[in-house]
Amino acid sequence: MKTLCICVMGAALALLAGCRHVQQSPIVTAFHNAGGGDIDKSTSDGITAFLAKHDDLRKQLTPLCSQKSVSASADWSTTDEGRVCAGNTSANFSGRVIIKSDGLTF
Repeated sequence: MKTLCICVMGAALALLAGCRHVQQSPIVTAFHNAGGGDIDKSTSDGITAFLAKHDDLRKQLTPLCSQKSVSASADWSTTDEGRVCAGNTSANFSGRVIIKSDGLTF
């Protein structure tokens, strides 16, 4: 009986240790509140595609990500926050660019 109790407690601890803690930060919160969904279930391309369609969110996240990346740890890119910021950088690079004509023709 004592061995069974120890095994159950060990299994419970192993399950708790294996659970990934979703990081709550202004970056992750803004992404989620804008309708970005669950970051754990999103792909990098999906995050980038979502951010490419939401210019206002990209403008809000760009300074936050820049500030955070300066003091980030080496494994930051694998966190929820790092994944959103990487998607934001990609979306800023390949997002919609509005070019206004000067009206002159060649």
